[in-house]
Amino acid sequence: MNIRPFALICAVTCLVQGIGFNVQAQEYAPKPNEFASAIVMRPDGKVLYGFKPDQSRVAASLTKLAMAITTLEKKNWNWGSVIKMSSADEVGGGRLRVAAGSRIVLADLWQSALGSSANNAAMAIARTAGPGMKAFVNKMNAKVKAIGTTASVFYDPAGMNPKNKTTARDMALIAREAFKSPKVTSASQMGTYTFLLAGTTLSHTIKNTNAPLLADPDIYLTGGKTGYLPESLYNYAAQMSPLAADGKTKIDKKEVVVVVLGAPSTQAGMDSAKRLAVWAWSDEERFKVSQYLVPTRSLYLGLSGDDVRWAQERLGIVPVNGVYSGEMKSVVQKFQVAQGIAKVGNTGYGVVGPATRSKLIELAP
Repeated sequence: MNIRPFALICAVTCLVQGIGFNVQAQEYAPKPNEFASAIVMRPDGKVLYGFKPDQSRVAASLTKLAMAITTLEKKNWNWGSVIKMSSADEVGGGRLRVAAGSRIVLADLWQSALGSSANNAAMAIARTAGPGMKAFVNKMNAKVKAIGTTASVFYDPAGMNPKNKTTARDMALIAREAFKSPKVTSASQMGTYTFLLAGTTLSHTIKNTNAPLLADPDIYLTGGKTGYLPESLYNYAAQMSPLAADGKTKIDKKEVVVVVLGAPSTQAGMDSAKRLAVWAWSDEERFKVSQYLVPTRSLYLGLSGDDVRWAQERLGIVPVNGVYSGEMKSVVQKFQVAQGIAKVGNTGYGVVGPATRSKLIELAP
């Protein structure tokens, strides 16, 4: 019995580190030095391809996606409110060229941070969200952990700190969560954006870092985010779909989340993301839903049937033979420990009972 990435494999990274991917995933052939790590994931969490997906990497400005989902936990934002820029917002890198004391509408800062990756805009948003920068960053770390990441940690909301770490697998989960929000996807999709400093006639026009893919005639970009530091090289996270023959209608059932870390240039990272997506779209089998039954009974050592196959598929166990073996029990136990469902000595340890079944449904519908 082998183990391959299952529908939300981030939850049990320990199960797959050092273990090769299945034949399907190996069909994608990376170019020499194409990227340091990468992953292709369906929005439901099923991993279609991975190259060193659990390797720790510097997050760079992909950090802003974690900032975004943390900011959006507050539901009653007044996007028309005005924020005064502070010298503390200046952390270097790409920035809005405005002086400390400038007043900018929150919606304009949001577009600047997510669309054009302005670091001072991201810092100002986090400062406003608060309470205090340290507390906000703590909330970021709690938020990404809550959605299933296992190896990500952030020290600032903009991505300038090289201690901000993630993995391709974790970032796919963060990106997937971020791109559920129209506030994030609209920021990703607006090619150019012009705004006035509040109370003045001074205008700023910013360009979207996703511009090359927004202009691509072959894909529909739901959302995307670039990132760069010397320590990370070029990172890219995106969610995209192929376009139908009319060139306008996106094919939702083939939407994928793609993360590329450590590419040699911004364009190379985007090219790789598209190439990975096109590879995934080339096989209809990759987008079929499970044919197996959701268990209505507890599953344990010695049982067999389609409900066992269901669990095997979600746990990434191959072959999917419908037999609950000792090896499967070991995988279940590791999953339970990783999810905090059960631990050694507990009743139900190694059994796919209601709690384990519910978690598998939640993570991999």
